[in-house]
Amino acid sequence: MDLDQSVDIMSTRDAAQCLGVSVRTVQLWVESGSLEAWKTPGGHRRIYRQSVDSMLAARNPREVSDVFFDVLICADADSDPGQLESQVKSLGPEVRVRLVQNGFEALIQIGENCPNLLIADLVMRNINGIQMLNALQHTAFMQTMQIIVVTDMNGELLESLGGLHAGVTKLDKPVSYPQLLQLVRTSMDIRKTGQH
Repeated sequence: MDLDQSVDIMSTRDAAQCLGVSVRTVQLWVESGSLEAWKTPGGHRRIYRQSVDSMLAARNPREVSDVFFDVLICADADSDPGQLESQVKSLGPEVRVRLVQNGFEALIQIGENCPNLLIADLVMRNINGIQMLNALQHTAFMQTMQIIVVTDMNGELLESLGGLHAGVTKLDKPVSYPQLLQLVRTSMDIRKTGQH
Protein backbone atom coordinates (compact mmCIF):
# COMPACT_ATOMS: atom_id res chain seq x y z
CA MET A 1 0.00 0.00 0.00
CA ASP A 2 1.26 3.46 -0.90
CA LEU A 3 2.13 5.37 2.27
CA ASP A 4 0.96 8.61 0.64
CA GLN A 5 -2.46 7.24 -0.29
CA SER A 6 -4.15 8.91 2.70
CA VAL A 7 -3.21 12.31 1.24
CA ASP A 8 -5.38 11.51 -1.77
CA ILE A 9 -8.41 10.43 0.29
CA MET A 10 -10.97 12.71 1.94
CA SER A 11 -13.80 12.17 4.40
CA THR A 12 -17.27 13.37 3.43
CA ARG A 13 -16.86 16.27 5.87
CA ASP A 14 -13.53 17.31 4.30
CA ALA A 15 -15.03 17.07 0.81
CA ALA A 16 -18.08 19.09 1.90
CA GLN A 17 -15.88 21.89 3.28
CA CYS A 18 -13.73 21.89 0.15
CA LEU A 19 -16.76 22.03 -2.18
CA GLY A 20 -18.74 24.46 0.00
CA VAL A 21 -21.75 22.16 0.41
CA SER A 22 -23.40 20.10 3.14
CA VAL A 23 -22.23 16.59 4.06
CA ARG A 24 -25.59 15.26 2.85
CA THR A 25 -25.04 16.83 -0.58
CA VAL A 26 -21.64 15.12 -0.83
CA GLN A 27 -23.30 11.81 0.11
CA LEU A 28 -25.85 12.31 -2.68
CA TRP A 29 -23.09 13.05 -5.18
CA VAL A 30 -21.27 9.89 -4.11
CA GLU A 31 -24.44 7.80 -4.46
CA SER A 32 -25.07 9.22 -7.94
CA GLY A 33 -21.49 8.58 -9.05
CA SER A 34 -20.65 12.28 -9.45
CA LEU A 35 -17.87 11.83 -6.88
CA GLU A 36 -15.67 8.73 -6.86
CA ALA A 37 -15.55 7.08 -3.45
CA TRP A 38 -15.45 3.80 -1.53
CA LYS A 39 -16.61 2.65 1.90
CA THR A 40 -14.46 1.54 4.81
CA PRO A 41 -15.29 -1.74 6.59
CA GLY A 42 -17.06 0.46 9.17
CA GLY A 43 -19.31 1.94 6.45
CA HIS A 44 -17.69 5.38 6.25
CA ARG A 45 -17.35 6.98 2.83
CA ARG A 46 -13.87 7.92 1.64
CA ILE A 47 -13.66 10.17 -1.39
CA TYR A 48 -10.79 10.45 -3.85
CA ARG A 49 -9.30 13.94 -3.72
CA GLN A 50 -8.81 13.87 -7.49
CA SER A 51 -12.58 13.50 -7.93
CA VAL A 52 -13.19 16.53 -5.69
CA ASP A 53 -10.53 18.52 -7.59
CA SER A 54 -12.17 17.60 -10.90
CA MET A 55 -15.56 18.82 -9.67
CA LEU A 56 -14.03 22.10 -8.51
CA ALA A 57 -12.28 22.57 -11.84
CA ALA A 58 -15.51 21.89 -13.77
CA ARG A 59 -17.35 24.61 -11.85
CA ASN A 60 -15.58 27.41 -13.63
CA PRO A 61 -16.17 26.96 -17.36
CA ARG A 62 -15.55 30.63 -18.19
CA GLU A 63 -16.28 30.23 -21.87
CA VAL A 64 -19.80 29.04 -20.97
CA SER A 65 -20.56 31.41 -18.08
CA ASP A 66 -19.34 34.45 -20.00
CA VAL A 67 -21.41 33.74 -23.12
CA PHE A 68 -24.58 32.08 -21.84
CA PHE A 69 -27.13 32.82 -19.15
CA ASP A 70 -27.46 29.34 -17.67
CA VAL A 71 -30.90 28.32 -16.35
CA LEU A 72 -31.61 25.06 -14.54
CA ILE A 73 -35.30 24.07 -14.43
CA CYS A 74 -36.23 21.51 -11.79
CA ALA A 75 -39.80 20.25 -12.22
CA ASP A 76 -41.44 16.87 -12.63
CA ALA A 77 -43.86 15.83 -15.37
CA ASP A 78 -46.90 17.14 -13.46
CA SER A 79 -45.61 20.69 -13.85
CA ASP A 80 -45.18 20.55 -17.65
CA PRO A 81 -41.41 21.17 -17.59
CA GLY A 82 -41.28 21.20 -21.40
CA GLN A 83 -43.50 24.29 -21.48
CA LEU A 84 -41.32 26.01 -18.88
CA GLU A 85 -38.24 25.13 -20.92
CA SER A 86 -39.64 26.41 -24.24
CA GLN A 87 -40.83 29.66 -22.64
CA VAL A 88 -37.41 30.40 -21.12
CA LYS A 89 -35.60 29.44 -24.34
CA SER A 90 -37.77 31.95 -26.20
CA LEU A 91 -35.71 34.73 -24.57
CA GLY A 92 -32.93 34.16 -27.07
CA PRO A 93 -29.84 32.15 -28.02
CA GLU A 94 -27.81 33.50 -25.11
CA VAL A 95 -30.08 31.57 -22.69
CA ARG A 96 -29.01 27.98 -22.09
CA VAL A 97 -31.60 25.76 -20.36
CA ARG A 98 -31.01 22.48 -18.55
CA LEU A 99 -33.93 20.39 -17.33
CA VAL A 100 -34.10 17.91 -14.41
CA GLN A 101 -37.11 16.23 -12.80
CA ASN A 102 -36.29 16.17 -9.07
CA GLY A 103 -34.23 17.83 -6.36
CA PHE A 104 -31.68 14.99 -6.32
CA GLU A 105 -30.82 15.52 -9.99
CA ALA A 106 -30.76 19.30 -9.45
CA LEU A 107 -28.21 19.03 -6.62
CA ILE A 108 -25.97 16.96 -8.88
CA GLN A 109 -26.26 19.47 -11.75
CA ILE A 110 -25.64 22.44 -9.44
CA GLY A 111 -22.54 20.76 -8.02
CA GLU A 112 -21.16 20.01 -11.46
CA ASN A 113 -21.92 23.43 -12.95
CA CYS A 114 -23.80 26.01 -10.90
CA PRO A 115 -26.42 27.83 -13.02
CA ASN A 116 -27.06 31.56 -12.98
CA LEU A 117 -30.73 30.89 -12.25
CA LEU A 118 -32.59 27.95 -10.73
CA ILE A 119 -36.32 27.63 -11.42
CA ALA A 120 -37.75 24.93 -9.14
CA ASP A 121 -41.13 23.45 -8.39
CA LEU A 122 -41.58 22.80 -4.67
CA VAL A 123 -43.63 19.61 -5.08
CA MET A 124 -41.65 16.78 -6.69
CA ARG A 125 -41.03 13.10 -6.20
CA ASN A 126 -37.89 11.89 -4.38
CA ILE A 127 -36.26 15.03 -2.99
CA ASN A 128 -38.73 17.91 -3.17
CA GLY A 129 -37.94 21.57 -3.72
CA ILE A 130 -37.90 22.50 -0.03
CA GLN A 131 -35.49 19.65 0.83
CA MET A 132 -33.30 20.72 -2.08
CA LEU A 133 -33.23 24.36 -0.94
CA ASN A 134 -32.40 23.24 2.61
CA ALA A 135 -29.47 21.20 1.25
CA LEU A 136 -28.23 24.28 -0.61
CA GLN A 137 -28.58 26.65 2.37
CA HIS A 138 -25.26 27.92 3.74
CA THR A 139 -23.41 26.85 0.58
CA ALA A 140 -21.44 29.05 -1.78
CA PHE A 141 -24.02 28.32 -4.49
CA MET A 142 -26.58 30.52 -2.71
CA GLN A 143 -24.24 33.50 -3.17
CA THR A 144 -24.02 33.18 -6.96
CA MET A 145 -27.29 31.58 -8.04
CA GLN A 146 -30.68 33.30 -8.21
CA ILE A 147 -33.71 31.15 -7.38
CA ILE A 148 -37.36 31.25 -8.46
CA VAL A 149 -39.73 28.70 -6.90
CA VAL A 150 -43.01 27.75 -8.54
CA THR A 151 -45.75 26.64 -6.17
CA ASP A 152 -49.45 26.67 -5.37
CA MET A 153 -48.72 26.56 -1.60
CA ASN A 154 -50.02 29.51 0.38
CA GLY A 155 -47.81 31.46 2.76
CA GLU A 156 -49.12 29.68 5.86
CA LEU A 157 -48.35 26.22 4.47
CA LEU A 158 -44.92 27.34 3.32
CA GLU A 159 -44.14 28.70 6.78
CA SER A 160 -45.23 25.42 8.37
CA LEU A 161 -42.70 23.64 6.16
CA GLY A 162 -39.91 25.99 7.16
CA GLY A 163 -40.53 28.89 4.78
CA LEU A 164 -38.42 30.13 1.89
CA HIS A 165 -34.88 31.38 2.35
CA ALA A 166 -34.07 35.06 1.94
CA GLY A 167 -33.58 36.04 -1.68
CA VAL A 168 -35.80 33.27 -3.10
CA THR A 169 -38.56 34.59 -5.39
CA LYS A 170 -41.97 32.87 -5.24
CA LEU A 171 -44.09 32.50 -8.38
CA ASP A 172 -47.65 31.24 -7.92
CA LYS A 173 -49.27 28.45 -9.93
CA PRO A 174 -50.78 28.35 -12.42
CA VAL A 175 -47.67 29.97 -13.85
CA SER A 176 -48.10 33.30 -15.59
CA TYR A 177 -45.51 32.96 -18.35
CA PRO A 178 -45.24 36.72 -18.98
CA GLN A 179 -44.48 37.15 -15.27
CA LEU A 180 -41.95 34.28 -15.35
CA LEU A 181 -40.17 35.72 -18.38
CA GLN A 182 -40.02 39.14 -16.73
CA LEU A 183 -38.38 37.55 -13.66
CA VAL A 184 -35.86 35.76 -15.88
CA ARG A 185 -35.09 39.00 -17.75
CA THR A 186 -34.56 40.75 -14.41
CA SER A 187 -32.15 37.99 -13.37
CA MET A 188 -30.26 38.41 -16.65
CA ASP A 189 -30.02 42.17 -16.06
CA ILE A 190 -28.73 41.61 -12.52
CA ARG A 191 -26.03 39.28 -13.83
CA LYS A 192 -24.98 41.79 -16.52
CA THR A 193 -24.81 44.77 -14.18
CA GLY A 194 -23.92 43.38 -10.78
CA GLN A 195 -22.81 39.78 -11.31
CA HIS A 196 -25.16 38.95 -8.36
